[in-house]
Amino acid sequence: MRRLFWLALIGLLSGCAQQSPVKLYAGPELSQAQVLVVDVPDALEVMAINGQPAPAANGLLGTGSRVLHLRPGDYRIDAFYENVFDIGGGLSHEVVRTRSATYRLTGRAGERWKLDYREPAGLQDARAMQDSFAGWSVNVPTGERIATSQGPRPVSTVSQLLGRDSSPAAPASIEPLAAAPAQTLPHNDATLHTLQQLWRLLDPQSRQAFLDWAGQ
Repeated sequence: MRRLFWLALIGLLSGCAQQSPVKLYAGPELSQAQVLVVDVPDALEVMAINGQPAPAANGLLGTGSRVLHLRPGDYRIDAFYENVFDIGGGLSHEVVRTRSATYRLTGRAGERWKLDYREPAGLQDARAMQDSFAGWSVNVPTGERIATSQGPRPVSTVSQLLGRDSSPAAPASIEPLAAAPAQTLPHNDATLHTLQQLWRLLDPQSRQAFLDWAGQ
C-alpha cells in the first residue's frame, strides 16, 4: 500500500513538473528572442549563479526540469546532483547528493544552453561521483560544450534548518558578470592590510569557501 502511495504521489508531482520559465533578470518582461535561455535538468539543484544565491532557479521539491531566462552575457552556475534511489525494490531509499560543479557559459540573446552531465547507471555509480561530480554546458543549436570545474560543497539541509547557513540573502535578480563595473583596488600596503583583516574575521567554513572559489 505504501508503495502505491508513493507511486501516486510521484505521478501527481510529475503532472506538475511543467513549470513556467523562471525570470532571473530585473526590469520588464522580455521576449525569448531577447533573453538567454538555460535548461536545468530535474536532478540538478542550483546553488548560486555568479556567486549569488538563486533559490528561484530550483523547482518545487526538485521535480521537473527548469527553464531559466537571463540577460545575455557571461555566467558561472554552481549546481549539484541530487536524486533518490530505491533500495530493496522500494522498501527503503537513499538520497545521493554530490559536491557542486561550476558550469560556465557565455550566451547571446536568443541562444539556448543546457546544463548537462553523465547520468549515473545506478546507486553505486551515483555514490562514486559524490566528491567528483562534473558535467558540461551545451550550446543547444551549435553543440558547443564547455567542461565544468569543481564547485563548492553544498550546505546541508540540516544546517539550513538550524540557521547555520551564513549564505547571503538572494538578490532580486541575477546579472551577467560582464554587467559588473570593472573596479580594482590599488596594490599597496593599505590594500594588503585590509585583506588580511578581512581574512582574520572569517570563520573556518568561510575561509574554505573562499579558497574553493579562488581555485576555480
